[in-house]
Amino acid sequence: MQIVLSGGSHICRHGGIMLITSILTSLIKIFILILPGLLFRKKDIISDAQNSGLSSIVVNLTWPCLVIDAMQIPFDSQVMTDSARITVVTLIIFAVLAIASIPLVKMLRVSKTKQYLIMFMFLFGNTGFIGLPVIKALYGSDALFYAAIVEVINDILLFTVGIMLIQLSAGAKLRMDPKQIISPGLIGVFIGLILFLLNIRLPDVIAQPIAMVGDATTPLTMFVIGGQLAALRFRDIACDWKVYGVIFMRLLVIPLIALGIVRLCMGEFTLLEKVIVISFAMPAAAASAIFSKQYKGEEAFATKSVLMTTVCSILTIPVFAIIMEL
Repeated sequence: MQIVLSGGSHICRHGGIMLITSILTSLIKIFILILPGLLFRKKDIISDAQNSGLSSIVVNLTWPCLVIDAMQIPFDSQVMTDSARITVVTLIIFAVLAIASIPLVKMLRVSKTKQYLIMFMFLFGNTGFIGLPVIKALYGSDALFYAAIVEVINDILLFTVGIMLIQLSAGAKLRMDPKQIISPGLIGVFIGLILFLLNIRLPDVIAQPIAMVGDATTPLTMFVIGGQLAALRFRDIACDWKVYGVIFMRLLVIPLIALGIVRLCMGEFTLLEKVIVISFAMPAAAASAIFSKQYKGEEAFATKSVLMTTVCSILTIPVFAIIMEL
């Protein structure tokens, strides 16, 4: 979008301001939902266990329903072609990031074990838990189909390559369990894809409850994040400069690399390109902390990084959303 000093300059400026306002408003609406969770946890209205229970509801129920509902669209060969394009470009981005993360991690000058954990956080963002609600707010329900494709690729790599990185960071033996790849979100995507490919529309008596449950994903997700942030002590993070390094790399460098690759491979920013870039602009995956705890690795560092990238993404996600509209 070019602003020129001519008779049409007022229109261009007005359109640009409206666009920026629309993007910021969409994201502010979502992140305001963090406040109730923050307040409830601070006032001990809910406990950590109850907040974890809400998180389990999102991961195991509302999130899969959201994906299934998003994929309840008529079969279209163009959608299949677009999905194939997204798959190829997303895999290219992951490959480039895997290579780029090696020198990026070394720049932080951390221990070998922590390097593997940071590589995990560079590669894997919160594309489902936060990504899907944010993309829906920015681009509408139609974008969720494509966001789900990115999420499938992310999950498959997370539970294979990602698990190995976490095991290396914890000094554990490399061991792969195929059962780990199967998650409720992934099952939801496969169900949605099968229904789409077979052009099956669920009857209203089933489709409407699924849609209602899926709509609960955004408020519940933000509420849970608010509860997690309530336990965050700023002074515990302020002294850990390595967390700032992760924030800078995860929220600025990684999305910039993704944006450059998307522009190079796909040209102008249509809905497909925007979904890909915003997906890679997400904060570090919550699995960073979950897996670190499971394998007895750098759990404290992972938790701080996840929570702080989540907080800071409130500022950085709008930046990339606006850049792609200019």
